Amino acid sequence: MTRILNPVIWLWIFSALNLFVGAGQGLVDGQSVAEMGWGSDNTGAHDAFYETNMSIMMCILSILAAGIALFTSGLARARMTTLLGVSMIGTIVVWLTYGSSNNYDTGGPIIILPFAIFALLTLSGILSLKSSE
Repeated sequence: MTRILNPVIWLWIFSALNLFVGAGQGLVDGQSVAEMGWGSDNTGAHDAFYETNMSIMMCILSILAAGIALFTSGLARARMTTLLGVSMIGTIVVWLTYGSSNNYDTGGPIIILPFAIFALLTLSGILSLKSSE
């Protein structure tokens, strides 16, 4: 089980998926992401900026995760992995709550996938905490 839930593996999985799946479309075409979320008749010129900016921040989180995987070890890596995972779960809960209350289309059942990735990232950090002590 510890081989499957190795923090390095989950940091790289998070980094790659967050970069290519999470941020990719917003970097290429922020306007279409805005239209998917708000509806094509309900977007302003500024919405593309916000979606692109969110994608840039997701890219930076991918770089951070790769850095944790490459430049840390032991207890420090376990703590940082746990913190990143919990932070991402908190971020998506706030995003879903705020988005849903403002009629933003959060994607439906597919949203389970990021929750699963963030939960496994967090779990890998927690389990590594126990083995690093």
